[in-house]
Amino acid sequence: MSRAFRGELTRLIRRRVVIITGLVVLVFGIVGSAVTLSAARPAAEVGPEAVRTRSFEQLADAGAGSDIFRLIAAFAGTFLFVVFVGLITVELSRGTMRTMLLRQPRRLQLLAGKLLAVLTFAAATLAAAEIVTWIAALAQASGAGVDASAWASVDGLVAGLGDYAVALVWIAGYAVVGTTLGLVLRSVPLALGAGIAWAGPGEHLIRDGWPAAERVFPGLSLEALAAGGTPEVTATAALAAVLVYMVVGATVSSVVFQRRDIVS
Repeated sequence: MSRAFRGELTRLIRRRVVIITGLVVLVFGIVGSAVTLSAARPAAEVGPEAVRTRSFEQLADAGAGSDIFRLIAAFAGTFLFVVFVGLITVELSRGTMRTMLLRQPRRLQLLAGKLLAVLTFAAATLAAAEIVTWIAALAQASGAGVDASAWASVDGLVAGLGDYAVALVWIAGYAVVGTTLGLVLRSVPLALGAGIAWAGPGEHLIRDGWPAAERVFPGLSLEALAAGGTPEVTATAALAAVLVYMVVGATVSSVVFQRRDIVS
C-alpha cells in the first residue's frame, strides 16, 4: 500500500497541479468570503429555512470565520464528485489500472493506497482553503459591517478545527461514493451522468414529494453535513448517514475491485 500511496501522491504534487490548486484555493477563499459577507442580513431578516445565509449576529460568533469556509465548500460538492469519479474511471478506461496491477497485484492495497494519497492531498488543500478563507473574510469583515473581534480567540480556533474535521469527512464521503460508482459502472460518461442526475435533480425532486429523503439519500446527507445541518436534518444525523454510506461504499468498492476482471 505504501508504494501505491507514494506513487499516487507523487503524481498529485506535480508543480503544475500544485500551482493550479493554489490558484483555485485563492479564488475560492477571496471570492467566496466576499459573496458570503455581502449576503449577510440582520437576524430578523434571516429565516430558519435560509441555511446558506448568515446574519450579522451569527457572523460575530467566534467560529464564524471557519463557518464561512464550510458554507462556501458546500457549493463544491458536484465538482468533488466529478473529480473522484474521474480519477478511478479514467484509469480503468485507459488501461493504466491494469498496468498498476502488474506491479502491485494486491488489489485492495493498491486501491487503499491510491485513495489515501488522494485524501491526503485533499486534506492539505482543505487546510489551505480554510486558512485563506479565514484571512480573506477577516480582511473584508469590517467593510461588510461584521464584528470579527472574536474570530481569533481560543473558541474560534476550536471551532475552526471542528469545521475542518467535518469538511474532511464530507470530502471523504464524496471520495468513497465517487469511487464506488466509478468502479461499478467503469465508464466516465455513464458514471458522471448517473451520479450527477441522481445526486442533483433526482434526489431533490424526490425530496419535494418525500421530505424524509433528506435523511436517507447520500447526496442530500452530504449537503446537509456541509451546511452544518438543515431544518429537516441535524448535523449529527447527517454525519451518521454519511458514515453509513462510506462503510457501504467502501465494502462494495473492495468487493468489485477485487473480483472483477480488469482487461483493458
